[in-house]
Amino acid sequence: MSSSSAIARSWNLNVPVTSLAVNRNGDALAVALGDGSLRLLPATSHAVEAAPREVKLHDGVSLSLQPDADAQGFLSGGDDGRVFIIDPAGAPTLIAEHKDQWIDHVASSAEGLRAYAIGKNLHVLDEEGKLQGAPLSHPSSLGGLQFSPNGKRLAASHYGGATLWWMNAKDSVPVKLEWKGSHLGLIWHPDGKILLSSMQDAALHGWRFADMKEMSMEGYAAKIHSTGFTARGRYLATSGAPQVVCWPFVGGGPWGKPPVMLGGGGEGRLVTRVAAHPKDELVAAGYDDGMIILGPLDGRMEMLIHPPVGAVAVATAQAGAEPSRLKKGAAVVGLVWNGAGDCLFAGLENGQLLLFTIASVSRFAAHA
Repeated sequence: MSSSSAIARSWNLNVPVTSLAVNRNGDALAVALGDGSLRLLPATSHAVEAAPREVKLHDGVSLSLQPDADAQGFLSGGDDGRVFIIDPAGAPTLIAEHKDQWIDHVASSAEGLRAYAIGKNLHVLDEEGKLQGAPLSHPSSLGGLQFSPNGKRLAASHYGGATLWWMNAKDSVPVKLEWKGSHLGLIWHPDGKILLSSMQDAALHGWRFADMKEMSMEGYAAKIHSTGFTARGRYLATSGAPQVVCWPFVGGGPWGKPPVMLGGGGEGRLVTRVAAHPKDELVAAGYDDGMIILGPLDGRMEMLIHPPVGAVAVATAQAGAEPSRLKKGAAVVGLVWNGAGDCLFAGLENGQLLLFTIASVSRFAAHA
């Protein structure tokens, strides 16, 4: 593999990146950093000439950064107990504050609803930003939140499964989806008929609502921190293994079918982030050493667009220990496409933000 890269532009933000998000319009990028601030950029080819705009936000860190309900902005919850709406062109707006508590997860729907989790409790805000009744309680701390594609249901994961809440029905009885273990991140199939949960014990579990048939995908090397459906919902790409594991959701779903495997990290590498292209059967994947690939799902070869980052010396905190140790290159901690699918942004834990464009990848491929 070539040691060169298809980068169109890079920025050194001098603070570790913790997550990335693109708004619902697909034209603005938010970068959450380890000091609680954000950097905002256009999520278009114009980003090549842009300087990130700094926004001071949390007195701590953002624990959850998501696209907001208004299509233009972002929603962030932090360990300072505050929830913000961030306008890409304006100042952030504080919409909730809970002193001495952590906002573990935030979520929004295109219909204007917003939700956030504190421990076992789920708070839902209506289109005007007012609380919809009392907090919704769960059996344990919440591991994830996700609105259904049509916004009518809100799924919350926790120990022992997930709970589904109807958003437009008063006093509705929640639907409980049970499966042993601790459930974390959630993702809905684009048609809203299947919900999947990544689990603490390095597995996926899913429920199909038409017949309540369940599915379990096991054997991952690490926890699955990143998932994404391809444009038409044909494949679910997942992190947590040396290769990108893509489960087929065509012809009845993944029951009894092997996954498609993309890339071959080797040398102890693990996929940390995946990003499915918004229009094509293509998946971008980032690894725990900074390597990034593009993997087509039509049988073509994968393309390396960013090589691994060399091992770096990391200071030790233990008294009397060696002054430093070698750590694997900076992991990819954020990976997102813009709405048009012509820009891919990657955030590394060493504070680097990378932009790949269709033009820069094409030039790279022509000279590879």
